[in-house]
Amino acid sequence: MILLERDMNPAEQLQVIMDAPTLTRSASMRERILGVASVTALYTGLAVALAHGVPTLLGVLILIASLFLLLRWNWFHSHVTCRRPHTKVENAARFLMAPMLGASAAGLLGGGPEPLGFSLAAAALPAASLMVYLALRWRR
Repeated sequence: MILLERDMNPAEQLQVIMDAPTLTRSASMRERILGVASVTALYTGLAVALAHGVPTLLGVLILIASLFLLLRWNWFHSHVTCRRPHTKVENAARFLMAPMLGASAAGLLGGGPEPLGFSLAAAALPAASLMVYLALRWRR
């Protein structure tokens, strides 16, 4: 490690520290707009599909697209540069996103249209978990 070298004077060590990347880059406006659009699309798409009763094959495709959306945000925040590491709470939130699709999966693969209350609640679980995860990542 550079700082452990004995032949650097304090001014050089301070310069090395100042040149190090910071992990406090906040989310851009574009990222925030895409996040809100993702939550809205996830909620709306699942609620409409559940309320209208889509064929099983279309339901599977909707679930795959929903899971892809959740995993894409997970991948983005894992690989973006100059961001702080995930906290324990953020790790819990991001790993709960996919299982929250379970209620929606039960309704989409069930065959017929679901009651409106169930459709809205089942769609709200994965959308709310994505919203909580994004809010936790954007809080600093």
